Amino acid sequence: MANVKRKYESQAKKDRRLGLILMIPIILVVFGIMGYPFCRALYLSFTNKVVGKPEEFVGLENYIKLFHDPIYWKSLKNTLVYTVGCIAAKLALGLLWAVLLNRSFKGKSFFRTVLLIPWAIPGMVAATTWRWMYDSTYGIINSLLISLGVTKIGIPWLSDPNLTLLTTMIVNIWRGIPFFMFSILGALQTLEKQQYEAAYVDGAGSFKQFWYITLPSISSVIGITTLLSTIWTFNDFENVYLITGGGPLYASSTIATYTYDMAFIQNNFARAVSVAISVIPLLLILIFIYAKANKEEE
Repeated sequence: MANVKRKYESQAKKDRRLGLILMIPIILVVFGIMGYPFCRALYLSFTNKVVGKPEEFVGLENYIKLFHDPIYWKSLKNTLVYTVGCIAAKLALGLLWAVLLNRSFKGKSFFRTVLLIPWAIPGMVAATTWRWMYDSTYGIINSLLISLGVTKIGIPWLSDPNLTLLTTMIVNIWRGIPFFMFSILGALQTLEKQQYEAAYVDGAGSFKQFWYITLPSISSVIGITTLLSTIWTFNDFENVYLITGGGPLYASSTIATYTYDMAFIQNNFARAVSVAISVIPLLLILIFIYAKANKEEE
């Protein structure tokens, strides 16, 4: 018996060693694709690298300038407002549509297909189309508002500093609802009906069934969906840049668009990298919070 146990342990060690050896090529590829560029970018954030000149190490100078830069703080504030507002709206509307589509009614397949369209459209096409729709002179949105008597003149969706951030948020919400909707819908369809039948017998109404049965049962799906969408929304560049370009006067500027502006408009790569790296702790905190909450649920 002891010999069999030793033989089993020896074989297990060999299997683990073989597994680690087989992982080496994957680790090298991942490091080559992600690790080295990140380390290089981190180093550049401590230099004065600009286009056409070799970099020189300057320590924390870029980060010190960054924290005294009002545009950076404005962009960070816009990014947080953009992320929180979009995620809250996408979660609420996605959950609502998922609950409705989980019921049986005529034409459900048609509505599922139609509601998937915003997610299926390429981001560049969606942003460009919405930019045309927002046009104060020729846009269909202002034409409809004027014809309905809501306003007498076109609303400057793309030039009013008080509206431009909201303008980009509406497009992000429109595109992101299907992701929440279908993720939550998939979770809803795995729930057992016996739970609801038992709750109904005990006198629980629709709201109590939803609050005490449905939400706890799909909380893990909502959590991972929200986490992924938060990371994507926080780093959303395409939508904001193509619709407003971060303007006017940085009114809709986010960390992503400000990084682009710093790198390719002002040609200061080092400052641009420092802007991007400065928000990594925020994303790590979000991931840590989700991981801790998920562990507690388990």
